[in-house]
Amino acid sequence: MDPYRHVIRPMLADARETPFDSPDHVYELKWDGTRAIGFVRDGHRFQNRRLTFIESRYPEIRVRTRTDAILDGEIVVMDGDRPSFAKLQEREQTGDPIRIEYLSRALPATYVVFDVLYVEDREVMSRPLVERKEILRDLVEVDRHVVVGDFVAARGVDYYRAVLARGLEGVIAKRAASRYKPGARSKDWVKIKKKATLDCVICGVTAGEGERSDTFGSIVLGAYDGDRLVHVGRVGTGFSEAGRRTLIARLRALEAPCPFDEVPKIADAHVAFWTRPETVCEVHFLEFSKDRHLRAPSFAGLREDKSPRDCVVSFPE
Repeated sequence: MDPYRHVIRPMLADARETPFDSPDHVYELKWDGTRAIGFVRDGHRFQNRRLTFIESRYPEIRVRTRTDAILDGEIVVMDGDRPSFAKLQEREQTGDPIRIEYLSRALPATYVVFDVLYVEDREVMSRPLVERKEILRDLVEVDRHVVVGDFVAARGVDYYRAVLARGLEGVIAKRAASRYKPGARSKDWVKIKKKATLDCVICGVTAGEGERSDTFGSIVLGAYDGDRLVHVGRVGTGFSEAGRRTLIARLRALEAPCPFDEVPKIADAHVAFWTRPETVCEVHFLEFSKDRHLRAPSFAGLREDKSPRDCVVSFPE
């Protein structure tokens, strides 16, 4: 089977909350971008995590290697010295050739290469990670749109603190001797991300599907911007099954009309019912999106010690 003619599912990282030092690990920046397997033979193709080829969206990127290769990396759009997820979304959400050409100049992208899977027709995934990184150094031709990602060894805590001090998202810890496992989520790779916390008012629930059909899909969140209760998104992760059943019973007793001044649009979900804004929960999240919703939220628990009016939000400028 010719690997250059087939899709390859990328290896995925497990998650943990706290950084750690380890002589058995190397540490890389967690790029806030689009994962892309790069097939470099007679030009190049980019395949994302949905197994879709997306190279036409990024005409400014020209990947060149000293021989045929299959790479792994991340496509990012920088805002100064930091990757911008919002600007990346502009690049990802257009298929119009004229718009793509304009954005390639206005919001240029960079391919950050951090692994190699094949060199010519020879797989190198079974080699230790540190050997694969040595191969990368001599393989990839670097330019202003293609770079090889840096890493540090052993000192994960210091590196994590330095990354967060620069306002970046987090780090990936990778076992130095690890093999590449296509499609697997492995503890050999661990992502450690910064987290922000917001106390939110539960304002409703969306209908669950499948195993969640008798509880809920997500809870709709609000917080006070001055005297006004505003919609800040919804969260569907972080619940235990027992916690879901306890919470849905509690919220059904609070069913009421929509508590917001205007009924918000809830994308890709159906609101099962709204609730009186009386129940407070703590939510971890990465940042606010451009529409002022919590990005990558996770339910942390109910806050019985706080009142709804304690749920105050201050949006970034």
